Amino acid sequence: MTTIVPAHLDDAPALLAMQRVAFEPEARACDDWAIPPLQETLDGVREHIRAATVLKAVEGDRLLGAIRGIVSGGTCLIRVLVVAEAARGRGLGARLLRAIEDAHPQVERFELTTNMIMVGNVRFYLRHGYEVVEQIQHAPTIRLAFMRKIARR
Repeated sequence: MTTIVPAHLDDAPALLAMQRVAFEPEARACDDWAIPPLQETLDGVREHIRAATVLKAVEGDRLLGAIRGIVSGGTCLIRVLVVAEAARGRGLGARLLRAIEDAHPQVERFELTTNMIMVGNVRFYLRHGYEVVEQIQHAPTIRLAFMRKIARR
């Protein structure tokens, strides 16, 4: 059975390794390896675990996914939603997204960015109530969708 629980500092190496594997297809698709999830350091992951909400999906000792929520004022910025390839297609991404939203009942909105080249990711967030509020040309091959969802009350 897969459970979603808070991450701990000793999870940081496994979280970073999963993140790097998960974002490789995006880097290949846009031919740009300088995307933020691939540039993040172990210290950066540890800092998020200390200062933000980092949730992980596990089955026993096996890490299957993770997500982060960083609250600033009335906004929760969602970052680095990843699901292990072996666990995709089972609704785990949706469960992680719901869990991070449920962990922040006090916020007014949730925001995130995703690369438009990853159309499946954009569709995923649209299905879960997010809307594209702006598109930003971040680099010649990277067009970001800035997405927002108003929190349920």
